[in-house]
Amino acid sequence: MKTTHLFLSAAIAAALVSCASQGDNEYDTPGNPYDAADASMVNPPVDPNPVYDSPAAYGDAGSVDALAPAVPQVPPAPAIPDPTPSVPATGPATIHTVVKGDTLSGISSKYNVPMAAIKAANNMTSDTVVLGRKMVIPPR
Repeated sequence: MKTTHLFLSAAIAAALVSCASQGDNEYDTPGNPYDAADASMVNPPVDPNPVYDSPAAYGDAGSVDALAPAVPQVPPAPAIPDPTPSVPATGPATIHTVVKGDTLSGISSKYNVPMAAIKAANNMTSDTVVLGRKMVIPPR
């Protein structure tokens, strides 16, 4: 039984060796597969850089901008109010430092200036005053 297996293995090996030694045939491409095609080639190489007759469907083929991705426009950041109080140009202003117990209405009545004018001169958005803040009191 072992001789039969040995004989079969040898026959398969001989068949494989004989198939491999056939040499070149008509389907083998000699040299560089990217060389120019000639009439003797069965399957000529494909041009790696084909030229098309029509422009691309997504934009102008000659335009570099057509290939660039669209960049969304970012809106400008909102202006940050100046933390330093503005001094009106109509005359000298008074600087008041907020102490414990001060309110905007109390400061307004003390200097006889409307609350809206004090808020505008100090770029305030609410009626809340902050302890220790120096506030500009515009002239009346």
